[in-house]
Amino acid sequence: MKVLMLTWEYPPFIVGGLGMACYGLFKALSELGVRIKMLLPTEEEVFFEINNPYEADFPLAKRENGEPLSPAPLKFFNFLYKIPEESVYAELKPFLESVPPEIHKKVEFKEVPEEVIQRLTKILSQGNSLLYKVFLYTQKAIKISQKTSFDLIHAHDWLTYPAGLFLKKIFKKPLIAHLHATEFDRALGFGHPVIHEIEYLGLTYSDCVIAVSNYTKGIALEHYYLPSEKIQVVHNGFTAKEKIVKKIKKFKEPVILFLGRLTPQKGPTIFLEIAKKVLSTGIKARFVIAGAGEMERELMLEAGSMGIGTHIMFTGFLTREEVEKALSLADIVVMPSPSEPFGIVALEAMYFENALIISKQSGASEIIENAYKVDFWDVDKMVEIILDLIHHPEKMKSLQKKAKAEVQKFTWDGPAKKVLSLYQRLLKEGSCSS
Repeated sequence: MKVLMLTWEYPPFIVGGLGMACYGLFKALSELGVRIKMLLPTEEEVFFEINNPYEADFPLAKRENGEPLSPAPLKFFNFLYKIPEESVYAELKPFLESVPPEIHKKVEFKEVPEEVIQRLTKILSQGNSLLYKVFLYTQKAIKISQKTSFDLIHAHDWLTYPAGLFLKKIFKKPLIAHLHATEFDRALGFGHPVIHEIEYLGLTYSDCVIAVSNYTKGIALEHYYLPSEKIQVVHNGFTAKEKIVKKIKKFKEPVILFLGRLTPQKGPTIFLEIAKKVLSTGIKARFVIAGAGEMERELMLEAGSMGIGTHIMFTGFLTREEVEKALSLADIVVMPSPSEPFGIVALEAMYFENALIISKQSGASEIIENAYKVDFWDVDKMVEIILDLIHHPEKMKSLQKKAKAEVQKFTWDGPAKKVLSLYQRLLKEGSCSS
């Protein structure tokens, strides 16, 4: 089976959890015999092949004619440019008018109406820098796909949905829309109407939707009006780079870690409030905020105004190796996200032997047992838990060991088998509903 994977992230191109989720899933699928052709938003017109687990670690970049690309650093799209609407039509229209004939079509897949394609074309011509990158990605996907073969299209999150819909329209292939997060999560509300519309079109006109949690499925049902049977829940797994975890003890005090993008969705201001209340008791502890985002400067100023600036360490953006070092340094990881589709950080924290406090408003809380699950707004409860763990180190050590043992079962093997089953059902029956 050949799958065309559309994703905006893959190691080493990582912005958030999407890249690591795709890595784990793609590697596990390749072990099951799935042949993957992956498209990333690189300036070079290349695709990446993953035919076995080794190639998942070192995917081979190939030009559109199939020739391997000489080793060279690839670049993400980096344009600030407004493209006229008529140029979008001019670039994409020829592809739509040269639809290849379908031969031996066994099942009927959901049709993408012409008005949807026209609406997407209108959206991608709005002059927004990010939307222009989405247009370039869509254009590149169409061009490269003309010279390759695949059985179905698997698109990961809204940035790749336009490309998925265009390819579905052109090649009459089934489309799976993988929902790792929604605009409602990112913005803690309706967010940007254009992104909301792209998500709506991608989810509505795909043949199957994969949600990373029941929490995310609920959001899709509430806001996108999808039939429940169309959405299949496949929880994320975890792939550890380091096989042997070595805890690092650099401070006498316990280290309490926040790890993630510094956006309202992740709850970093809640973490600051927790830190202030813990420190106000006179307890000695180190608080670390690891990650980057638009709230970084605001959080630094807020920590200073709270009088706890000297007790909070801001790391900025971390590489994958630095993330693992931060997790090795920590004793307690707090994930106070108001809205978290899944939260792979939770599994990473457990693997690196951390006591975990996670919000109930997160997908990972659906499958984890050995962690404290608290409503994101219940700061006092989280403070109470932290103080209890610090005052009872043997209790914290026991929880850390249980978490490390539990996370071993959250491999990508199970999720990959579920996804492969959805592929097979979709190709055979035209839908993924059971």
